[in-house]
Amino acid sequence: MVTIENLEKELKNGNLQSLYLLYGEELFLLERSLKKIKELFGECIKGINFILIDDTSINQIISDIETPAFGYQKKLIIARNTGLLKKEGKKKNVELNNLKEKIINYLNENMENIKQDNVIVFIEEEADTKQEIYKLIDKIGTVCEFQYQKPIQIIKRLKSICNGYKVQISENDLQYLIESCGTNMQELINEIRKLIEYAGENRNNKKRRY
Repeated sequence: MVTIENLEKELKNGNLQSLYLLYGEELFLLERSLKKIKELFGECIKGINFILIDDTSINQIISDIETPAFGYQKKLIIARNTGLLKKEGKKKNVELNNLKEKIINYLNENMENIKQDNVIVFIEEEADTKQEIYKLIDKIGTVCEFQYQKPIQIIKRLKSICNGYKVQISENDLQYLIESCGTNMQELINEIRKLIEYAGENRNNKKRRY
């Protein structure tokens, strides 16, 4: 497993892997990393070199992997909220377990070919680290859990945004913002944008009460 910061660094440096599992509750940072993956991949033509999969079509994933990209070197497959990595309840889903086993065997046996022709991204709300499919993706691909950031990490990110607009804001003010608004990055960035608009470029933002 890689940290959010290391994944962002890899993508910033243009390093695109062939298999990802991105999961967790910090959706803003997750979606931003997914956007970067798509940018690095290049032009996406849905149904040709870009395939979207969900829980209703996950049983087609092997067929989608093997289908040529028709004029493109690689195909991008995004499998979102398929249920493959959820923690199993007491009542076993035989059909889903059989599908998992089939996908696991396929990935094990065909990963070299997959690397040549595909970029596959699994996106899940949650992932059971004890499942075999999780362990396999972690072994042969890149796994990143998007947890809510700690205040010190959030302050660093928000200061970077402010610096980009040449607006100076103190760490105390950012700490107060987090205490007032919580740790959801999307909500915090929305508030920071309001502050930037209020302060204007090349100005110091005075403390505001929300």
